[in-house]
Amino acid sequence: MNEIGSMVFWLVFALILMLIIIKSFNIVPQGSVRLVQRLGKYHRTLRPGVSFIIPFLDNIKVPSITTYDKDPTNPENAQTRLRYLVSSKGDIPTIEIIMDPPTIDAISKDNALVYPDAILYFRIVDPVKAAYEVENLGLAVYKLIETTLRQQIGILTSDEIITGRALIGTSIKSALEEASSAWGTMITRVEIEEVRFDEDVTKALSDQRAAELEGRALVAKNEREREAIVIAAEGEKRKVILQAEATFELERLQAEADYLKASRVLEGQAKGTEALALALSKNPNAVVALEALKAQVEVAAAIGKSSNTLIIPEETAGLFGAINSIKQVLNLDLESSKKGS
Repeated sequence: MNEIGSMVFWLVFALILMLIIIKSFNIVPQGSVRLVQRLGKYHRTLRPGVSFIIPFLDNIKVPSITTYDKDPTNPENAQTRLRYLVSSKGDIPTIEIIMDPPTIDAISKDNALVYPDAILYFRIVDPVKAAYEVENLGLAVYKLIETTLRQQIGILTSDEIITGRALIGTSIKSALEEASSAWGTMITRVEIEEVRFDEDVTKALSDQRAAELEGRALVAKNEREREAIVIAAEGEKRKVILQAEATFELERLQAEADYLKASRVLEGQAKGTEALALALSKNPNAVVALEALKAQVEVAAAIGKSSNTLIIPEETAGLFGAINSIKQVLNLDLESSKKGS
């Protein structure tokens, strides 16, 4: 009996020792941390890797941190679901977390019912504050984005909401950063995925948009017609200017040609006069020869116009002239002899 009792004792002891070792042994995955409480009070933070705690004195806190997701496989009719971020072992994620909350309803400045669909990115930078400073970090962030989004929508009109999504996201991010810093949370980004309106408001906005587009189309058409008229007028104006410039250039070139021709004539006359003056200075009798030459030119012109004129070569004319001279001498001698007898 003693041997059986001893074996049972050692078996129970081994089981208790194994349980203590298992309880004290912790493997923290990458991107997570665990919070150790000793006797109900925060003691230390376990980082990724292998760590040990004292069983029965220390325990791992499992805070309640939630987020919202939508089923990506059915984007047209995605259902929002609640998801717990902390595992049953107490692993608190330190990676960036996405929160895609349900559609929030809000009222704009012009009393239009608006359904903005926002998406939030945040990161837990201080796990101790996230676990001990707020009851449920995910729920608190959701309520904060809900109230902040309604406040931002309430100060904008419908047109400003449609065109100012980026501005709304930036304003919400600033408001969330200020409020969530006490919870050890950093808001990294806020996006407005979609903004839906009530059916009546949507129809009114659609009609208004259609009227604006029609007006812009009419303005664009009138602008194009005006530009076409202006371009045609500019082309006609340019044509007239080019024609006038061409006419002016032609007249200028003609005037330059006439002037050059007259200058050449005057230059020739001047050179002729200069040559004549030079010849007269050397031979005063040359003017007689010049006048005789002019007379010959006139006689030649007259002969050329006559129909019964006989043209005699220069050598024959000289012979006749010599005969006529001899005849005149003989006549003079005969007359002299007659008078003497």
